[in-house]
Amino acid sequence: MPSQVIIFSTDSLRGGIIQEVLKRSGLESLLAGRVLEAGQAIVDNAPRVVIFDTKGIFPDEINLLKNLCHALRDTGVLVLGDRSIVDTFSGEGIQNGLCLSDPLDPDLIASKVKQMILSPKTKEKPLQRDDLESDLKQFLKLD
Repeated sequence: MPSQVIIFSTDSLRGGIIQEVLKRSGLESLLAGRVLEAGQAIVDNAPRVVIFDTKGIFPDEINLLKNLCHALRDTGVLVLGDRSIVDTFSGEGIQNGLCLSDPLDPDLIASKVKQMILSPKTKEKPLQRDDLESDLKQFLKLD
């Protein structure tokens, strides 16, 4: 069964905490530690929500995450991290998104993910795997 939530975090402890809290809330998720791994997980699972934890990532990775956001038109996107980084994601194709600055609040994240999953905007049109894959390849310049 495809996962409804993909978590990208280079910090395995932070990512693991988020994943565990989501699991306790009844939500299965996949944790990816690299941007390309996250992109592939998104293509393979067509998730309802994607969480990008920007804590401790490099500027090049931030640009790749922004490119991924353009391909996630019908997916809920939650961006976590320092306010200075999180603010750069506004206007990056996130139509059904939310940005939370540090400190990490796993319970708030779980409640926001549940809201996004139940939101009519993320239910309207399920992502087609082929369309999402081609969009991601285009934005990551893998064509």
